[in-house]
Amino acid sequence: MTQHAPESNVAGPATFAPTPPGQVSEKGLAWYRDAGFGMFVHWGVYSLLGRGEWVMFNERIGVAEYEPLAARFEAQDFDARAWVDAAQSAGQKYITVTSRHHDGFSMYDTALSDYKVTRSPMGRDPFAELAEAVQGTDVKLGVYSSLVDWHHPAYRFRETSKLAWEDYVGFLHGQIAELASQYGEIAQFWFDGDWPHAGHASEDADWFAPGGSFAYETLYGVIHRLQPDAVVLNNRHVLPLLPGEDVQGFEQDLPGENTAGFNDVAIGGGPLETCLTMNGSWGWNTGDHDYKSAEELASALERANAVGCNLLLNVGPTPEGRIPEPQVERLAAIGALRQG
Repeated sequence: MTQHAPESNVAGPATFAPTPPGQVSEKGLAWYRDAGFGMFVHWGVYSLLGRGEWVMFNERIGVAEYEPLAARFEAQDFDARAWVDAAQSAGQKYITVTSRHHDGFSMYDTALSDYKVTRSPMGRDPFAELAEAVQGTDVKLGVYSSLVDWHHPAYRFRETSKLAWEDYVGFLHGQIAELASQYGEIAQFWFDGDWPHAGHASEDADWFAPGGSFAYETLYGVIHRLQPDAVVLNNRHVLPLLPGEDVQGFEQDLPGENTAGFNDVAIGGGPLETCLTMNGSWGWNTGDHDYKSAEELASALERANAVGCNLLLNVGPTPEGRIPEPQVERLAAIGALRQG
């Protein structure tokens, strides 16, 4: 694979007929509100570098240099059941996992790109194994998908690849259709990378600026048609929610707070969710040992739930596929604290 050449099997323009985006079913919404607590998982080839999930951008690593990480990704200790057990120890009811982060590496067996986990030494599909592991439990699977893609030739490299923005939108929509139709019940679709009031699109346009619309109406319509009980959250940090979005998201803050500097302090009238790290990192970071205590995390959960807000608490597995022990310990301790 080369830096600017189109990927094998890249999807063309979106082929889904525009449909009304709809909303989550009453059944799905009731389940989500009652769930209250989920696990967020940031895991990908960036874990091999141990400097967080934004390392490709933060260190301006080119595609040609970054791509070979895939050939080192073995994840020999990945155990989907162990992840589910860790979530259950804390009382978490859903696990939302990165299917593709900003680096563009797909963590499931997509048919739309060869830049994927099943072509790495791991050779397995974590999403398929997680979908199987949650069967018969009270935990459901969720999907994180990046809207930004630093690897895809139709996102960053349209001038040299001669691809159009519509080629990337087709790829994005196609991946969501795959995830919504091939892994059983999905409780949540969580989108990231469209930040209307952030400076990334202008300050680092070659990395972040989209080439047009993400065609949300069609995208959300696909989700609500294939997974009517799934909630949609788009981490845009602004109101109003767009048609088809079900949950207002906050990051590293409770609703109404903005200590992180990028949350809308206005609170809408619908479902709420905030995502939170245990330390200062989302992806595996070998230098970040500044963990919040179990008591602090349990308090954050209690305060979020008190205002009708779900908490999505993050773990960042190692490149071997294990949730780090300090994170496993805190999950179990949160569960013990909740039980009194």
